Formats: sequence, C-alpha cells, structure tokens
Amino acid sequence: MFNQFARYEDAFRDWRRDGMPGLKAESYKYIEFLTSPDDDQAARTGTLWPHQWESFLRVVYAHEVLGKTQIGADGLLLNIVTGGGKTAVIAALVAWLRIAHNVQKFVLLCPNLIVRDRLEDDFQGGKVFKNRSLIPDWASAIGQFDLTTLGSGKAGGWSSLFSSSVILGNIHQFYLSNKSGQSNLSALMNGPDFALFNDEAHNSPAPEYDATLLRMREKVVLRVDTTATPDRADGRTPDSEMVYEYGVTDALHDGIIKTPVVYQPDIKTVQLTYTDARTGEKRKVEEIDWEEVDRLGLSATQWVTDDEPMRQQMAIALKRLEEQERRAKGRYQPILFVVAVCKADAEKAEQTLNKYFRVKTLLVTEDSDEADRQKARELGRQQKTGKPYKAVVSVLMLREGWDVPEVGVILLLRKFGSRVYGQQVIGRGLRRVRVKGVEPNEPQICAVVDHPKLEHQWLWDIFNARKREGVLIDDLFDETEDLPPPPPKQEFANPDLVIDVPPVDPSFVDDGEFDLGDFGPPPQPMENWKEAMDAIEYDPTVVEITKLGISGVVGQELGKEGWKTIHSAPDPSTPGGAGVQISDEAIRDAVKMGMLEIAEALTVEAGYAATFKDRVYSALVQHIRKNFLNGASLGLADRTEVDYAWKMLRQVKPKVGAIPGLIAGIIEYGD
Repeated sequence: MFNQFARYEDAFRDWRRDGMPGLKAESYKYIEFLTSPDDDQAARTGTLWPHQWESFLRVVYAHEVLGKTQIGADGLLLNIVTGGGKTAVIAALVAWLRIAHNVQKFVLLCPNLIVRDRLEDDFQGGKVFKNRSLIPDWASAIGQFDLTTLGSGKAGGWSSLFSSSVILGNIHQFYLSNKSGQSNLSALMNGPDFALFNDEAHNSPAPEYDATLLRMREKVVLRVDTTATPDRADGRTPDSEMVYEYGVTDALHDGIIKTPVVYQPDIKTVQLTYTDARTGEKRKVEEIDWEEVDRLGLSATQWVTDDEPMRQQMAIALKRLEEQERRAKGRYQPILFVVAVCKADAEKAEQTLNKYFRVKTLLVTEDSDEADRQKARELGRQQKTGKPYKAVVSVLMLREGWDVPEVGVILLLRKFGSRVYGQQVIGRGLRRVRVKGVEPNEPQICAVVDHPKLEHQWLWDIFNARKREGVLIDDLFDETEDLPPPPPKQEFANPDLVIDVPPVDPSFVDDGEFDLGDFGPPPQPMENWKEAMDAIEYDPTVVEITKLGISGVVGQELGKEGWKTIHSAPDPSTPGGAGVQISDEAIRDAVKMGMLEIAEALTVEAGYAATFKDRVYSALVQHIRKNFLNGASLGLADRTEVDYAWKMLRQVKPKVGAIPGLIAGIIEYGD
C-alpha cells in the first residue's frame, strides 16, 4: 500500500521547523504540552515514543493544514508494526480532538472480541491517558472519557450510546443486517458528530463493512485507521489513505520489538512406514536420504503433524523455551505459542505437550468457553499461581489483538498461504516484555520454530533474513549476548520525485486477445463428471514419517546482520507419557474442514472464483461418503470410517484435480 503522505514530507518538515504555522491555537498549545522541553522536535519523555509522535503530528497536519480535500477524504491510515503502540496514538488523538476541536464523542471499531477486550482494558477508567500523561492539568475542564463497550454486559441501549464519550464495539454491532446493529447505528447517527477510529483496519474491505463506514461518514469529524498489515490476502486495502508507516525494520532499529529468530531442523535421513489406512497393517518400512524425499510427494503438513515429526518439533521448541526461561530470570514466565490448522491437530498438540512432555498447556479453539479464552488473555499474569501455563495451542483464535508479551516461542504446525495471517501470527511474539526488573534496552528475542518443508522463506524475507555460516554443532550461542548492530532506519529519499499513478484511460478497450503461450485453451467442462469421479480408485496405503535423523537445529536471526547457528539435535524419546486420543468431534470437524479446503483449492485451480466452491464441496461430500464412509453421512459414520477418511484425504485432491475438465464439469453441470 502506497504512503500517500510521501509527497508532503518536505512541506511537513518545513512546517515543523517553522513553528507549525496554520494550527489552531488550542492545537498548538496541546502539542507544546506534549513536546520535550529539551528538543522541540521530540515528544516529552513518558508520553509518546518517537514513532508515535511522528504519526500523531502527521495526522494533525493532514487534518488541520492539508484538509480532507487534499488527503483523507475517507480517512487517514497509520501502518504501525505489532507492538508499536497504536493504542497510545489513538489516545493522544482523542485528547487533541477533545481539547482543540471540542469533539465530545469517539467511536472505536474493532473486528473481534480479542481486540475489543484489549482496547477496553486500555481505555477503561482513562488508563491509557493516565499512563502516558496525555491530559494536561490546564485541560481538566474537558471532562471525562467515559467508556461504553457494546456487547460486554456492562452497558447497553440508546442511553449508553448517547451518554458515553468513548464507544467501543465490534463493527458487526453496527450492521443493518441485524436489529441490534440497526439500533446502535441509529443511536449513533442521531447524536453529535464523532471521531472514528477503525482499529485493525485491514479487515474493512467487505461489502457490509464498507457500507457501514459509508453510512457513518456524514457524521465523522475525522476517521483514523490503524493496522500492522494493510495489505490483505485478497489484494484489497482499506479505502483510507496511508500517512505514516512504521515497519519491522524501523522497530528493530529502535528496539521497540523483539528480534525474531527462526529455528529449523537440519534433517539427513527419514524413515517412512507404509500402513493400510483401514486395517492398520504395517506393509513396509523405508529409510531414505533427505535429498530424495521430494519424489514421494509427502504433504507439507505431514512434516509437523505426523507423530514423530511433531514430537521432534516440540522438542526443539521446548529447548528454546528453556533458553527463554533462563533469560527471564524469574521475572516473568515465557510462553510457548503453538499454531495449528485444525482442531484435530490442535488437540493432538495439546495432549502431546501435556501428557508426553509434561508441559502444562491450554487449548483454545472456536469451541472454547469464555473461561479458557480469559485464561489465554491472562497467560502472562499466571506466573504467581504457582503452576502457570507454559504453552497455549490455538486454531485461528489467537491472532490480531491477542497481545501477551510473554510469548517467547512460536511453534508452527501449519503452512501459511496468506501473507497477512503469517505476519499476524509472528506478530504475537514481537511485543516486548515490559515488567518490573526488565530494562527497556535489554535484548529480547522471539524464537520461531519452523520446518523447511513448510516453505515459509517468503515470510522470513519480509523480516529481511540473512545467515551466518560456519558455526559448529557443539558451539554454545546466546543470541541476547551477541546481537549485531541494529539495521539502518529506513528513510524516505527524494519525496519531491513521488508521482501520482495515472488513472486507467477510459478509452482503452481490451479486445480479449492475448498469447496463451504453450498452455493452450483450458479443458472443456466434463458433462459426465459423475462417472469420471466414481471411476477414481484409491490405494489404502498411507505413508507416515516414523523417524527422523536430525544432525542439528539451524537458527537464523531476522531483520539484522543475521547468522546461521547450528544447535545440537533434540532427543524427544526421553519423556514418558500416555498416547494421544483425538476426540470424535475434532476428527469429524477436521474431515469437514479438509473437504472445504480441497473444494476451494480445486475451484480456484480450475479457473473459477472461490464462490463456486460450494458446488465442488457437495460433490466431494458424496464422493467421500461412497469411498470412505460406507455411504453414511459424516455425522453418522462409524468412528473407524471417519479416521479412514481423514487419512485418505491426502489422496483426494491430487486424484480429483488430475482429471481434465472434471471440476469445471461439476461447476457447470452439477446440480
């Protein structure tokens, strides 16, 4: 996403140097209050960090000096890295708007309950204003910032929306598609004009989300969006205009976030066991070199979810957790955060940690009750309980807004297809621990345990990964004692050379003719797709990774000079414990989710929009019922048949997708 403020950087710098001409008197007085007495270009110690100060001033300049006709007609966007303190910037802007523009009402929108709870904690009782000394004594007459949180049970109805200064709610609570949303939006639109803060704004490109923001627009004095990942997986971005960008490299330079360090096993040999998925009969065992393993076509997730590889990865992660506990020196309890792709894998991971490695672990999924979700939010405060959780396993739940600085190790048991989601997950470990006894400049790292077969290099490239070669296997290494100098801070050069991207010429006509190269036309949709699908045959033999020969664990630091370090290989065979039993509900849910993922992937690969996946899914359901579930539905099938279907799903996508025109036939001729 392009920084729309770049063209104004020179003028903005001159404006600051010349004493900020053109500001309202009240704005100038408030900025003077926040300014350091020793440096008129910096914020006073204890208020805003340097990058927060820069983002705050750019919003003020854009709003009061440039105006909406030049920038921000649909809002201004601040792109600040996770852990960069977006909430403090919002609070400073709230105080400024109240003092300088007499704005009495502020609406904070968020995408989910996790973000809502974090914001509620920050704004309840004016906590963030007090902690950052954002309200001057001479402005005490501006009144309180009374908070109403929609859906929390602490307030409700029109009265709270009218009487409160700060309204915090999920965007869905203002949708016209439900009666509660209609009532909330009506109350808001019948009150005074307000300032709108759209937190985690990368979620906003959705039809009803856009429609809600559009309806609010006529009452909005100023809209400010905040996000750490403005670019979405669907390629769309918020409609607001970016005025400030503070990314990972800048945050590492300033010591605002932890340094990510990625660890991967260095595998030499792999033992594979071939098993009949229906009977459990072991057919043969094969040991091959790592360089030859690609010829077998093993799925990426097998390398982190089959029993032995999962235990190896966990052993690596727990070794990193031990290192983090030594660095914590009893001041806080570092947390291992395990990210799974489905409930079945999550349950397996949770039981393996609890029963096999004897590590107290919390499981959080969409089915978790409020008590477990509250435990997840308070993990960092559990140390005083005597037996704190040391690990948490999550499926899509603990993402944006879940901020537990004690997360010191992240174990990836899934492959990321989305750039946005991958960055969000790593972001859970970037927030620095700021507790008593931890110095602000103390080196901190976040250890990420990955696997080379997950092919996440694109993610590590975002963090500017480099390697240092030549470290021997038995070398001892402590990242916090040998950190390279921070990377140079990114500066925008020659803003005067920034040009506008010209709009598309309306006279241009695409005649639809282009070179297909060697690919030729796509296959014709198959009318007799049912017969072709019924003719597919499956081999009940499944391949499981039952042993790995690991020579060491490769670690590389991200975002700085970088190194490659080889640690000793783990030995996960020493812990004892019971076997893993995945619940009936979880395995059925895993089969369903697996079919949905296969349906969407096949639909897109066939050249159709993902919205057509329902037709493919319906055909897959019937196909899997016939081949693996003895004709029964997923809900009524015997557990042994469901287990069989779960193991055989790995064959479904390549076999169904290999028949030209079959998926197109389902979409075009299916009923």
